[in-house]
Amino acid sequence: MTPARLGTLLLSCLFLTVAAVQASPTDTGRTAAWFYAHKERTPMLRQFLQRMPKGADLHSHISGAVYAEAYLQWAAEAGYCVDTHALTILPTPCSEAGSVVLAGKLNSATYSALVDRMSTRNLAFAGRSGHDQFFDSFAVFGPASDIPGRLASMVAQLTDRAAAQHTQHLELMNTFQGSAVRKLGNSLPWQEGDHADFVLRRQWLLDNGLGKLVEAGRKELDQLDVSYRTLQGCGTPAAKPACGVSVRWLQQSTRTGPPEQVFAQLAYAFELAGADKRVVGLNLVAQENDPVALRDYRLQMEMIAFLSRLAPDVKIALHAGELVMGMVPPDKLRSHIRDAVLVAGAQRIGHAVDIGYEEEARELLQTMKTKGVAVEICLTSNDVILGVKGKDHPLPDYLAAGVPVVLASDDEGVSRIDLSNEYLRAARDYGLTYRQLKQLSRNSLSYSFLPGPSLWQAGAIGIPTRACKKDSPGTAKPSQPCSAFLATSERATRQWALEAEFETFEKLQDWRTAP
Repeated sequence: MTPARLGTLLLSCLFLTVAAVQASPTDTGRTAAWFYAHKERTPMLRQFLQRMPKGADLHSHISGAVYAEAYLQWAAEAGYCVDTHALTILPTPCSEAGSVVLAGKLNSATYSALVDRMSTRNLAFAGRSGHDQFFDSFAVFGPASDIPGRLASMVAQLTDRAAAQHTQHLELMNTFQGSAVRKLGNSLPWQEGDHADFVLRRQWLLDNGLGKLVEAGRKELDQLDVSYRTLQGCGTPAAKPACGVSVRWLQQSTRTGPPEQVFAQLAYAFELAGADKRVVGLNLVAQENDPVALRDYRLQMEMIAFLSRLAPDVKIALHAGELVMGMVPPDKLRSHIRDAVLVAGAQRIGHAVDIGYEEEARELLQTMKTKGVAVEICLTSNDVILGVKGKDHPLPDYLAAGVPVVLASDDEGVSRIDLSNEYLRAARDYGLTYRQLKQLSRNSLSYSFLPGPSLWQAGAIGIPTRACKKDSPGTAKPSQPCSAFLATSERATRQWALEAEFETFEKLQDWRTAP
């Protein structure tokens, strides 16, 4: 779909029900006053924040965002089995024997135990750290997440949840053609200790089938789009609200593999993002404290820097600084965020919890502010995995330093949360006001990887760009110059739609009965 067509579609679909009169500063003030007056009432704040427009969730691993109950349902439908002793899911072919039963025949006790094993529910009784419980859960639900054709169902669950929370846009992390790319990488000539010539190694990958894997990845995306649109009824009179949620992809590379494998994954991610606009960027995933990930961290940043010079339009979001004192030696806390920003050139950093341990942290914060490098804050994830919460979390420090901040969910299913919960935690635990939360919602679209220029002037979110300077953002009928501008930018169109949502939201009179 062309940008112009997309702009027209979004404007027509999202603005028809918006009142022509703009929400006035009084509307915003009254909304902020209600929020302040009820800030100690968690149930009412939750209701408020669930209805509050939230631009985007920019840090979400699709497999970890699916709830365990869905995986168990899909396993039952596929005829999979469960080892009730080991609490593992077994793909077909399987048969009932001993402790192995069909997934559709689980008793309530085993079902409940599996939900706990596949998430951080009832973490206090897990007998292990939140870190280990969190990361080990992926291996348990892995067989169910790999059921052929279920990726569309996963996207449907996430977009349904987003629509119910008035979230407009998702950037989901997934690994397309993962096993094939890793297999190619394992064949890449790479001698231990010899990391110099990225040029030759990239060319070897291109000469040995990387391009074919890119085409396979695009076909996989095509099939996913068809399946997802069919599930949601998109383009039909029965279309679900989730069809209005835009979805883009970040191609994952796993940081815990050998160098040749990681390089192949990163090269593939750049090639796929360059060839298919549905893939808007890339990310490195897996435990940052893994021995291989620690050993090769700087090397991996240099790989990304090299590939980025060849494809500067490909966006980069990186997990960095998801570490705490005691988890790793102190020297491993001093440079991960810095290298992600200054070596790899990341536009967004996920977690960035160990900023207080970074060398010259103040200068790094200033650099992130100046460069507009956003931090994806995942409060529940940081609490569960790292034990970092309350006064120990750097969220207030990033805000005080003027670093762009967005709130994100990370793994909704594993953590048993949703994005509204993260807004609630920000308000409850850090005293963020309604106006601050509104700014974070706006940030999430401004720092998304959607194509096109921003609605806002550089460094001044809330002040329209020149083409729309005479308009009140969110109105149903923007001026001709503004309409022409919006038609060229998917990002700006989404931002305009968010302002329209805020108009409607701030005019609601009784939050206790708000939908």
